[in-house]
This record gives sequence, C-alpha cells and structure tokens, in this order.
Amino acid sequence: MKIAQPYSTEAASGASAVAYPGGAAAALNDTAGAVGLDQKLSAYHALSSRWAGAGHAERASLAPALNDSPFAKTVQSALNTFTKAAWAGSDAAPPAPQAQALKAFDGLSETDQTIVASLQVGVPGARGPATVGDYRARLQSDLDAAQPATSAPRDTVTLSPEAQARLAGAAAPETPAAPPVEATPQMAAALSAYGKAAG
Repeated sequence: MKIAQPYSTEAASGASAVAYPGGAAAALNDTAGAVGLDQKLSAYHALSSRWAGAGHAERASLAPALNDSPFAKTVQSALNTFTKAAWAGSDAAPPAPQAQALKAFDGLSETDQTIVASLQVGVPGARGPATVGDYRARLQSDLDAAQPATSAPRDTVTLSPEAQARLAGAAAPETPAAPPVEATPQMAAALSAYGKAAG
C-alpha cells in the first residue's frame, strides 16, 4: 500500500533530526544500519511535513523517499500490521474496538510499536510524534473511558441457613416438640369457666 498523503506533523528537531532534503532521503534509503530508528523517523516526519506544504513538482521529488524507500516500506508494513490486528469488526461495540487496538499494539514488535506511536495512528488531530509509553497510555485511557459505567449496588437480602437449605432442596429441619404442660388447679378452674361461658 502506498502512502498517497503522508502523515503530516511538525518536523522533529534536535540532534537526532536529519537535515532536509538530501540527508532525510538518504536516511530513509539506508539499509546498512548506519542510521538509527529515531533518526529515520525524524527524517520521515521532516519529509512528511515538507510534503504537506509542497507544490506538485516538489511532491513528485519527495514521493520516492516517502513511498518507495526501504524505511517507507517498513512504515507501511507496521501500519498495515497494526490496523489489521486492531480491527474489531464493523459490528463491534465499545469497549471491544478499544480493547482490540490495545491488544494489537501490545502484539507489535518493538520497532513497529515505535513507528505506530510516532505516527500517532488513529489519534484525531495529533501533532508531533509520541513515545511508545505515551501512545500506549492513550490507548489504555481510551479503553478505560469506553468501559460501561458500574451501576450502584442493589439492596441485598441475607437468607438464614435454614432458608438456604430449603432453596437447595433440603428437607426443612423438624421443629422440636413443645414440652408437655402439666395441669394445675388454677388451669383446670380456668378451663372449666371458659367451657361454661362458651356453652
């Protein structure tokens, strides 16, 4: 897949930045390992930024480095690998897409993670490269924000051991028999009076 519109960001600055344009193009074409990954990414960002404001003729001169150089192909491979692995399906509802994106990122090689993070893939309005840690934190934050809100706990009822046993199908424990009541003269007189009143 060719990059028709390279990612646009401000050119990287600092000692690792490769001067535009010859040095940047040379860095992207390096296959001997003389240029490190950070320098290649700086060169890629520098040329991408230049592409964003370039006219037709200048874009034509930038295209080979941005589309066909060995590093451009490495970038394309990293992006394709990540986007395919991050696809959760058209019917996926949150938090599935966010979880899939994080899983896909964690499954990348260290080099591919650095490339994807630097390009801030899938981050709307992103400006400038991000570190692997910052980008992963962003993916984790997106996943956390997509989690369904936890509902307030409902009132609970605690069952007695006897009730739990009945629900489990166990026979109800027998109620102990009441102790026998001994008749007293007062009770006999009360029962006799009750019987006369009822009659």
